[in-house]
Amino acid sequence: MINFEPQENVSLPVALCGVYDPMKNREIIARMIIAHELPFAFVEYTWFNHLMKYNNPSFEPVSRFTIRNECIKVFESDRDEIKKLFRSTSRISLTSDCWTSNTTVGYMSLTAHYVDDEWKLQKRIISFIDVAPPHSGQVLADGILECLMKWSIQDKIGSITLDNASNNDRAAAILMSNFQQRGKLHFDGLFFHVRCCAHILNLVVQDGLSVIKDCLIKIREGVKYLRKSPGKLFQFGEIAIGLGIQTKRSLCCDVKTRWNSTHRMIESALHYKLAFHDYAERDPNFEWELNDDEWASASAVCKFLEVFLDATNIFSGTSYPTSNLFLVETFNVKKVICDAYVSSNAFLRTMSEPMFQKFEKYWGEVGLLMAIASILDPRYKLVSVEYAFKALYPAYEVEEKIKEVTNKLKKLHLKYANERVTSKAAASTSRMSTVDAPVEPSERSRNHENFKAFLKARVGEKSTKSDLETYLEEPVFDEEEQAAGKFDVLLWWSQNCSKFPILSKLARDVLCIPITTVASESTFSAGGRILDDYRSSLTKDMVELLVCGGDWMRTEIRAKSKKSTILTLQQAAKVEENLDVEVPVKNPSTI
Repeated sequence: MINFEPQENVSLPVALCGVYDPMKNREIIARMIIAHELPFAFVEYTWFNHLMKYNNPSFEPVSRFTIRNECIKVFESDRDEIKKLFRSTSRISLTSDCWTSNTTVGYMSLTAHYVDDEWKLQKRIISFIDVAPPHSGQVLADGILECLMKWSIQDKIGSITLDNASNNDRAAAILMSNFQQRGKLHFDGLFFHVRCCAHILNLVVQDGLSVIKDCLIKIREGVKYLRKSPGKLFQFGEIAIGLGIQTKRSLCCDVKTRWNSTHRMIESALHYKLAFHDYAERDPNFEWELNDDEWASASAVCKFLEVFLDATNIFSGTSYPTSNLFLVETFNVKKVICDAYVSSNAFLRTMSEPMFQKFEKYWGEVGLLMAIASILDPRYKLVSVEYAFKALYPAYEVEEKIKEVTNKLKKLHLKYANERVTSKAAASTSRMSTVDAPVEPSERSRNHENFKAFLKARVGEKSTKSDLETYLEEPVFDEEEQAAGKFDVLLWWSQNCSKFPILSKLARDVLCIPITTVASESTFSAGGRILDDYRSSLTKDMVELLVCGGDWMRTEIRAKSKKSTILTLQQAAKVEENLDVEVPVKNPSTI
């Protein structure tokens, strides 16, 4: 039997040992199939069995039916472990989204977000279920409630982040009413329904891009024309080289519903601006040459959208808190739109008008979540609110708006303080109930207790400030590395939780609220890979097992080793295959 020693700096999900255990071996194969999204029939592949037999002659092949049952056992075991984690979690936030598979079956994804005992932001996909049409708000709410009850977390939900659709609004209202009736509506319902801000940003930018749709059509069709012919692309590359343009950059084509891909397409076209002009003179069939004004407009738009791109990238993070960054980035977006609105560039003014109207529709009133979460970031505190509100509101409303935010924060803090006192009292009563009959204290011990009570009263007289007041009075935290994006707000709170015992608990619950549905949307990529044309007959329970189980295992690997990443079969193929079309430097006819 071969006993391999683990390499340094490599964390494995299973321990290596010198004794061959066929059942453990079967479990590892099941985990490999779930994590890498392999077919169950993988265990029947001839060369896989040759490899296993070569490494260990004691290996006995198993069938796809056996490994399927093993996958179910692994999934159920992991689910029980996650349930244990949820029991020790005070507050959980949700993201949800819907998707239709290639078999026209509608699925709903539900992802749980929370901060664990080590102050690390965690997320787990807890449901990937089919939803019967029509996808009304009632149907979605019923599906979410059923999932929460299955996981026994229906009393711990602090917020749910959804896309901006009317059925989602209805579902959130139904859920909020349900929790309120049961007395489990946390944060007084202030943060319960969060609209996906990446979706709103997309709507804002799309309205702006509609102003230059003619210019975009020319760029898009011109790129398609070149990409579909290797010969034309080679000729374009030769022209670019002759003009001294680097050809390592790809010619990108956008997805119309994803504005960030449109920004990338414009960027790549601007890089080859001169080459486009020369190519149009040589190819009479090329009908999409831009004039100087159109190129100037494209360049202005590209620069204008950089702030939106940065905000989208920040908002879309799932491994770090985003609610505390909401206010600052939203302020930057509003400032850019307002600057364009009053700029001397008539084109930017025209473009900013519909964007400003859409921004005001959704973010004209600053949400309490973005304000309070920003205050709970020690780098910003009240300074960020005061600074942003002066730009976002008329001068006569600023003071009143700031006061409204601070009052809501104080009210939440008081609620957490009362819960802490109640919890301590319950724990004390529980301890006393286990003690035997009380013994009459001596005179000396009574005097000692009276002295301790006197000391506590004196301490209370000197320390009348709450930890919220102390936190707000201290200067903002200034870290040298914050400019490099290395500041960890959860790490700061973990180091200061003893100093701010009540406020830190509130911060833990607020900072786990995601402001986009990206975590749930990414689930559909896995769903599309699992439910491909060759596996469309999988049962709905098995689809949920493979989607959720794969997410749990990939999360486990990332937690054990920051450098380790599990690639699925299709992701590994993409690493080997260059999906972007680069401008070639060799004639394809000679290859």
